[in-house]
Amino acid sequence: MTNQEAVKVLKELKTYCAANSLDAVHYAIAVIEHLEKAGVTKPLEADLSKAAN
Repeated sequence: MTNQEAVKVLKELKTYCAANSLDAVHYAIAVIEHLEKAGVTKPLEADLSKAAN
């Protein structure tokens, strides 16, 4: 699964999740989009220990 696919599914999921879960879904989308913009295409395989904040 790519970052774009994950973001697309998470945005679709917002429709069905409980109101108290929306902040977490928005946060997950923002994190994945940020990683994508930083060039991290496979975040689960990347060594992020030296990543800048």
